[in-house]
Amino acid sequence: MGIFRVAIYGIMAGVFLYALGYDILYMPRIGHTWWIYKLVMLTMINLVLQTIYHAICFVCALMDALRETTDHGPHKKHPTTPSYWRNSKLHRISDFMYFTSVLPVGVTTCLLFWFLYALEPALVMPKWIEDLIPPFLNHITHTASLPFILVDTLLTCHRAPSRKIGSIIIVALVIIYFCIIFGVRYFDGYWLYPFMEYLSVITFTIMFFISFIFLWLLYIVGDKMNVMLWGGATHSEPLAKRK
Repeated sequence: MGIFRVAIYGIMAGVFLYALGYDILYMPRIGHTWWIYKLVMLTMINLVLQTIYHAICFVCALMDALRETTDHGPHKKHPTTPSYWRNSKLHRISDFMYFTSVLPVGVTTCLLFWFLYALEPALVMPKWIEDLIPPFLNHITHTASLPFILVDTLLTCHRAPSRKIGSIIIVALVIIYFCIIFGVRYFDGYWLYPFMEYLSVITFTIMFFISFIFLWLLYIVGDKMNVMLWGGATHSEPLAKRK
């Protein structure tokens, strides 16, 4: 199981790392010279987030595999699965990221993009921009996060933060991103997403609350899904904290 998890996480991390490297090296930077300005787009924020997260998961899987190899013999009491050995600080960071940002942002990016694209492609991606993006890059940035998160959920028991902390982080993420949207509009004179040209102040307010509720519900769904798969372990304290 340990080597299998290392291989799967290595593939997922490699896919996102390749897409990020390709975008940095080969994709045009419209409006700004520095690539970092692309991080105003939810798609690019999600790509960086997923790349960092899956790289951390790959390292954690390596740590689990090494412990699985060395911790053997009748003198040891084995946990049910290597996923339960998540006691290091890096493991706890990956768990926190999973619940508070990786799952909500990753699923939102995928569902929102393809929902709007199905209604009218120009709402999220004008034709001239679509022609610049290779299909493989489009699917990695807008599709891969959802199935990869599901695979991750099946492979690893993630320990959830308290509901209060998780909810506060979700609110903060929504506020920060709306500040980015309005900041770009104020300083650069355009909306990040074409459909926003048609929204009124009231509609923006409604969209803000819908965004918060949607991300919060995804956070709750992720929590419930982990409990369904892994039982009470997802809300248990790591052994290192109990000592």
